[in-house]
Amino acid sequence: MLRKILIVEDTPTIARVQKHICLQAGYEVDIADSKAKAEALIAKNNYFCAIVDFILPDAPQGEAIPCSTKAKIPTIVMTGSLESKTREIVDRHPIIDYITKENKQAYQYLKRQLERLPRNEKIKILVVDDSATSRNYVSGLLKRHKYQVLEARDGLEALAMLERYNDISVIVTDSEMPKMRGEELCIEIRRIYTEEDIAIIGISGVESAHLSARFLKNGANDYLRKPFNPEEFYCRVRQNVEMLEQIRTIRRQANSDYLTELPNRRYFFSQVNKSLKAAAQQQQPSMIAMLDVDHFKAVNDRYGHDGGDEVLKALSKALCEHFDYEQVARMGGEEFAVYFAAEDPQHCLQKLEAFRRFVHTQGAALTPQSIAFTVSIGAAYGISDNIEALIKAADVQLYHAKDSGRNTVAYAPLNTDS
Repeated sequence: MLRKILIVEDTPTIARVQKHICLQAGYEVDIADSKAKAEALIAKNNYFCAIVDFILPDAPQGEAIPCSTKAKIPTIVMTGSLESKTREIVDRHPIIDYITKENKQAYQYLKRQLERLPRNEKIKILVVDDSATSRNYVSGLLKRHKYQVLEARDGLEALAMLERYNDISVIVTDSEMPKMRGEELCIEIRRIYTEEDIAIIGISGVESAHLSARFLKNGANDYLRKPFNPEEFYCRVRQNVEMLEQIRTIRRQANSDYLTELPNRRYFFSQVNKSLKAAAQQQQPSMIAMLDVDHFKAVNDRYGHDGGDEVLKALSKALCEHFDYEQVARMGGEEFAVYFAAEDPQHCLQKLEAFRRFVHTQGAALTPQSIAFTVSIGAAYGISDNIEALIKAADVQLYHAKDSGRNTVAYAPLNTDS
């Protein structure tokens, strides 16, 4: 379901540009050219956000802004210019941003903001402050931008929150708190999380030339002095969130196969090695299965490499759906792997056989060109912390499956004597 956005703009050319940007950003668009029409639309619809012009025929002094802000709609105000009087009026309202209609860059910035808002709904931010007033103020600013907000009254509560929630992205912490100062909290967080895992923004109302340096040296990514400008606060938070997203994108690209988006061989080895060692210490068996597309060269010869890619992507999607609790990877070419951690071998084999049957009967329906294909599977299981040994044994069974006519599952326990 598309998110709805309201554009309140009386200049048709500007409204068309804004609508084009909103559609590109994935929104469903309504347009009002007056305050009265905006009020009527808001009464009938649930809007994700709004873009409101400061000057309208029936609202020449920003009177349209409260139409959306009082309805709790995140609002971006656009103005022809931002003179001091206009800025004073805009600052009275709990908007998320204002943009001047000066040049092309302004509309590019608008697009980035509109693309950013839906992503913010998945971002958790922890606000740490012993003052309820300050904590509520910072939390309110963040909620305007659709962030998920958690709160803690001191450093100890903050550490407890980190144990409870493993997906916190940013921590905004005050300096002067009982039990644990903000700088001390930074030290404790950095014992567990790097600056690439969680961003910390320190804030303080104390006049000290050295406090910002103490925060940064103890692991904070950024620092703001209270009282801070909301616009600067939003910019700092967004920059830190986007920095974390870029790092995660780089990590994902390094660990993922470019075609199928499955984990690659490198990531598979790093993750499975950890799990194998833990299972072996508990004397629990593990299983690795190697899968190979049957007659893949013939698929490429008949349907071209685009057809071959369709098969690989369809198979990858099916693997993710059928083995959602297992570690799956593309090992290279048409070869894939599935790792079962400390599971009953017979149950693993039943899942592999069910998957083989699914591909055999439904394979053609999985690709746009209706390309029928099958897979051969080789599996090895046993108690071992040696991933190379398990993969080698699974490969041997894969060759047996191929020699047996393909489209079958071959398996054997790991021979620990060899």
